[in-house]
Amino acid sequence: MGNTNTKQPTSPEVSIKKTAGGMIQNLQEDITCSICLEAFDDPVSIECGHNFCRGCLSAHWSGSSHCGYRCPECRHPCSRERMKPDTRLRNLVEKIGQIPLLEEVDEKLEMTTTPLQLGQPMQLVGLDEYGELCLNEEALSCCLEQGQVKDAPICLISILGEQRRGKSFMLNFLLRRFQNLAAEDESWMGQEDEPLTGFEWRPGPNTTTKGVWIWSQPFWVPSEHGMVAMFLMDTEGSMDLERSKEVGVKLSAFSMLLSSYQILNLATTMKDTDLEYLEMFVYVAEIVGRACSLKPIQHLDLLVRDWFFPPIHGLQGGQKYLQEVIQRLECDPQRHPRALNTLRSPNTRCYLMPFPGKQLVIGTEGTLADTDNDFKECLKDYGNDIARSAGKLLKENGNGVALTGAQLAARIKNFSTLMKQQKFGFSSTTQMAITLHNVDTQEVLRKEFAEFIKEQDQLSRPMLAGLQVKPSSMRKRLLEKQRELVEECKMSLQGDEPGRTDSTLLLESRLQSDAKDFLERYSRRYKSHALKAGLAVGVGAVGLAGGVIGAGVAAAILAAEAIALSTGTAATFAIGTMAGAGSFALVGGGVGAGVGSSIGERRVQEAENVADSDVEAEEMEDDLSDERCLIGHQDTP
Repeated sequence: MGNTNTKQPTSPEVSIKKTAGGMIQNLQEDITCSICLEAFDDPVSIECGHNFCRGCLSAHWSGSSHCGYRCPECRHPCSRERMKPDTRLRNLVEKIGQIPLLEEVDEKLEMTTTPLQLGQPMQLVGLDEYGELCLNEEALSCCLEQGQVKDAPICLISILGEQRRGKSFMLNFLLRRFQNLAAEDESWMGQEDEPLTGFEWRPGPNTTTKGVWIWSQPFWVPSEHGMVAMFLMDTEGSMDLERSKEVGVKLSAFSMLLSSYQILNLATTMKDTDLEYLEMFVYVAEIVGRACSLKPIQHLDLLVRDWFFPPIHGLQGGQKYLQEVIQRLECDPQRHPRALNTLRSPNTRCYLMPFPGKQLVIGTEGTLADTDNDFKECLKDYGNDIARSAGKLLKENGNGVALTGAQLAARIKNFSTLMKQQKFGFSSTTQMAITLHNVDTQEVLRKEFAEFIKEQDQLSRPMLAGLQVKPSSMRKRLLEKQRELVEECKMSLQGDEPGRTDSTLLLESRLQSDAKDFLERYSRRYKSHALKAGLAVGVGAVGLAGGVIGAGVAAAILAAEAIALSTGTAATFAIGTMAGAGSFALVGGGVGAGVGSSIGERRVQEAENVADSDVEAEEMEDDLSDERCLIGHQDTP
């Protein structure tokens, strides 16, 4: 009873005799003057019943004799004196003129009549050619990132559990309920002989649903947060012999990501295998919740199907049965600790559903006529209860803040990318926890390194502060920080030795890349600071001798900047000094120019003794320490 992975549902056909654009076009033809072929302007009627613009008709009759006026359309003789204003037609012309353009109307109509808007099951998660789960990002975007949904709070109801236990059957009746939200009686359940449609389903032992499916059309329900977009989802059954445990783990992860209201479908009673599945599901929910900053298991319904024991059905009987299960688990609380805590939660409840009827099980179209009366009564109550509570159970982040459709879609895409990158790390719940922990550790440490780089960047922006730390010294600082973070990573990682080694090497590679990018920017800025400092020395020396600042300074700065990009720091400083002194020599002359030139020549001589590479140059500049400003080390003439 569900959706296949290969057979795509047919799209509902929309029967429209005429488009809105076509109807508007007909109306515009009816308000068009046959003389000017434009919409009527001050329309008038004549004796034969035809209408024209007053100006058009007057111009047409202006060349006619007083005894020979005829209608321009039917040639019927008319009297000019009987040309009367048509007020009703004028008002109609004004109203039709306010209707949007034909293209806009047809485009909007097309949007509202596509299969997506009418609603159909769409596969969100399937299997690729390698047997790996893959996310259908196009379907995800269509559902959560379009129209009003992308900015609206959302509620997603999913049903999961063991295969072939009527999950899709139940979901289709919930679909009927949300398609008829205004119904206050059982009319939403449909006619007695109405076949069950929606998510694909069929009776029998063979599995139908593959992956995760979503009903493409949102149902808008009111809440204290405004209108909420509500979606229904169907999930492949667990414990399928055709599927590996790894697939089950990943499907559980996606179900947790997508849902804010989860229905765990159980058969007859809550068995130990059901508790093991719940334990795994809760564990995955906690892991994914931490990794994606989501609130795990916001609401859980334990829907016990085919209940044959004392005939107390519904929520009343379910809550009593839930307490009995909790009491049994408390006798051995370490056996299923997460499941026990979840069952104790006020956000968990239990609902008992009776056997639907033999006729339904042996093969049917899912009509109400084939179900027993007590089942129909419980089905009605359960559907009404979910419809009342859906607007309150919004999808929330880890801080309890409601997410919009677009925000949830972004989280799902990020998680899908992570699963592809770490596909071998999702083979079990334990391995999944280790993988996500290690990924989170790497991200935290990389962010810490980014903050360290940002701090160094801010401190070195002023020229004087920037010249206190040479690029070689900054490189040492970054290397020291990298070693510190890598050691912290080694201490925090989990899993086997090969996995920890791979994670450590990956972090180390990323930190080196971040450091390289920053050092390139830092070196360029340092050279720029050195150039300006050298310029300041040259200018200062000339100023002391009474030099005059002129336009040549700007030109010298620009030329020196270009040269500095390919020179070492010492040479850059000397170029700046020469630029400062040389520029003033052009306009100031005298002793100031000579002094500045002398300083520049001395610095050039120093630069000639420095190796070509920046690293060697910085290592040989012993007078440029991390503690003292480069300018403070200048020789005085």
